[in-house]
Amino acid sequence: MRLWKHPKASLMESFDGPSSNAHAKEHSGHSSEKTLDELRNLLTGPQQQQLAQLQQRLDDPLLRGEELSRILPDAITLGTSRNDKIARAIQPTIEESIRTSVKKNTRAFADAIFPVLGPGIRKAIASTIMGMIQSLNQMLNYSFSFKGLQWRWKAFRSRRPFAEVVLLHSLVYRVEQLFLIHLETGLVLQHVTSSQITFQDPDMISGMLTAIQDFVRDSFETDKDTALDTLRYGGDQSIWIEQGPNMVLAAVIRGIPPLTLRNQYRELLDGIHLKFHSVLESFEGDVSPFEILKHQLEDGLKFQVKEAKTRISPLLWILLIIFLTLSVAWAFQSYHYHIRWENFRARLNAERGIVLTSVERKNGKHYISGLRDPSARDPLNLMKEARLDPSKFVFEWQFNYALDPESTLARAKTMLNPPPEVILKFLNGTLTAEGRSEHRWIADFRNRVLNVTGVNAYDDTHLLDTDLEKLTMARKLLERVTPFFPPGKSRIPEGMNEDLYEGLKVIRTIQHLQDLINIPVHIMIFGHADASGSKKFNLQLSHERAEYVLRFLMHNGVDPSHIKAIGMGVKASGKEGATQVDSILNRTVTFKTFL
Repeated sequence: MRLWKHPKASLMESFDGPSSNAHAKEHSGHSSEKTLDELRNLLTGPQQQQLAQLQQRLDDPLLRGEELSRILPDAITLGTSRNDKIARAIQPTIEESIRTSVKKNTRAFADAIFPVLGPGIRKAIASTIMGMIQSLNQMLNYSFSFKGLQWRWKAFRSRRPFAEVVLLHSLVYRVEQLFLIHLETGLVLQHVTSSQITFQDPDMISGMLTAIQDFVRDSFETDKDTALDTLRYGGDQSIWIEQGPNMVLAAVIRGIPPLTLRNQYRELLDGIHLKFHSVLESFEGDVSPFEILKHQLEDGLKFQVKEAKTRISPLLWILLIIFLTLSVAWAFQSYHYHIRWENFRARLNAERGIVLTSVERKNGKHYISGLRDPSARDPLNLMKEARLDPSKFVFEWQFNYALDPESTLARAKTMLNPPPEVILKFLNGTLTAEGRSEHRWIADFRNRVLNVTGVNAYDDTHLLDTDLEKLTMARKLLERVTPFFPPGKSRIPEGMNEDLYEGLKVIRTIQHLQDLINIPVHIMIFGHADASGSKKFNLQLSHERAEYVLRFLMHNGVDPSHIKAIGMGVKASGKEGATQVDSILNRTVTFKTFL
């Protein structure tokens, strides 16, 4: 079917042509795109703004640091309450910080912990010395009496120290152990013992006391608050028990103590309850807060001995003193020689690179034979340190290379002689060098390391070449040197060439280092000119300036084999000389280095 078209429409279409239709389509397209942009802004505008803010927070380290500082304490507290991963994670860092602090300033670290450890150390030393003096005093009182001789014979037969036998026979009483026990849980909060007794398991004794208390209450139907106050065993041994609201103080005593001692323990227990009331109310098994009570409990390890009433005969004194002096002198010499010899033998046997195969004593001399690594210490030096007479020793050594890691590492240090800043490590046949060194030693290390017996491979990836580092710094310094020229001149007047001499100094350093490490460095001298003249003139002027600097360097002894001068004209400067400062900057010579 054919559509009818109005004549005017045909006429207008023929008049306007296809350009009118294209214009209408273009206008419609712009309108649609604008409408879509407005609709997109209405729908996603807030989200885009939020994304922009989030991007800014991610890109700005200050904002991230501020937000992290607000949540980090809570995060650490929450993580610590759940498990100990955070503690395990930061433990190496804290330990390394402490080690670094101690290495950096040992005195500051010692001053920090002295107020805590100092009083305890002094008190422990004083208590030990007082006990030694008391024991020595008792031993001297009975050493030269008839009773003392009987006790010495008894000590010999029982193989017990004479001082201990004297103390047991002259003892009135002695508190040997003190236990501070939590009443409800039965845990030992603190435990101290006298130095004269052997150590016993405090938790086992605490459990025994708790079981006895429960047995008494259950068997005799006593009140819950009723407690035993004394247990006696072994004839002269007893346990005094003082019970408080939250704790029990138990004292293991040998002999018959005065009743005033019980009052002292009761006052001690009351004072501890008063001081640790809040800790005991919230006690959940952590006994660390009670560590500070150790010295206070040690003061409760009291004792009393009988006073010596008999007098000793002066003649007996003299005879016994002479006998004991001679005996002690002989025993002292024999004992100390034996100790020195045994220590020397043990040290020699444990010395790295030495293996003893035979040790004999004949005709008053020691004959020692074995294997010895060349890097091992000289046994004669060890003998001097042990204060032994070399004339009484005969050594027969067979040289042998020990392949243990310590011997191999010592041998490598002796052969390679590393500088102080280089650390050598040996593991699984590989010798690792770490630190900083000159190129000469690094090259020597690489050439000789595999000649060390026991070394199969080496690793120098963590070894920094200081000469190469100096060369890199010199190259950077040279590229910052920019001698300036007067306008239209290809020479620098005397007195204005400080930068030129600075460049000469740096180039000499570069050439020295390149010869040392055998790495050639190519130096390019670029001449520049401002835009005040013609292009041809400026190119020629820049070339003359570069050649002038090259001649200056050659005149002052610089090797020109790796140096080239090039004129760059105006374009290479990157500026058109718009200002006076730009013109000055364009009238320069610059350097560029290449490996």
